[in-house]
Amino acid sequence: MDLMKSLALLVSLLMMTMLVSGVIAVLLTFRKTRAMSNLTARPLQRIVTLALAGISFLIGLQIFTQVNSLGGRIFGGIGIIFALIAIYRVFKK
Repeated sequence: MDLMKSLALLVSLLMMTMLVSGVIAVLLTFRKTRAMSNLTARPLQRIVTLALAGISFLIGLQIFTQVNSLGGRIFGGIGIIFALIAIYRVFKK
């Protein structure tokens, strides 16, 4: 019984990581930087955004492709969509 509880905890942590990293990556793309801090803050912001979007994309893709239920595919799709929006907004600028 304890094994199933720990498995459920692991799955919930993975899904939380996927959703939180995707949302933070999208929110970082809306952050404005001042002209003086563009030399250091802008590249660092892009690197962090791409790293978080990559985490969200990979976990979302894993959940989307390996789960047969509709709910799992929806959650995986949400992670993938957040990651693609963040990546698009990083390279659009």
